[in-house]
Amino acid sequence: MTSSVCSPGGGIEVRTTERGIPVALRLNPGELRASPEELARDILALCRLSAARAQVRRRRRLTAQGFDVAVLRALNLSSEDELAVAEARMRRDDPGGAPRTWTTP
Repeated sequence: MTSSVCSPGGGIEVRTTERGIPVALRLNPGELRASPEELARDILALCRLSAARAQVRRRRRLTAQGFDVAVLRALNLSSEDELAVAEARMRRDDPGGAPRTWTTP
């Protein structure tokens, strides 16, 4: 299972596996103006968010199929709460969460 996510400005898009391994990356040329460290930080944050979204989708499917809570816990999938935190960081609700190169609309 893969998942895709874009930066708030749309300049970076990543597609990852459920565990956050990037399998595709798209960068708008303007994103290359950031320092390598900032760009890497942004890409890594997007990979983590993409993974959390994919894991929560899997958790929901398995729950709907009747899997036991202990089985879900053993899979170490992101929870709804963890996804909410990651989404808040993306929206900059958490001042320390979003990389400095992202802009708020």
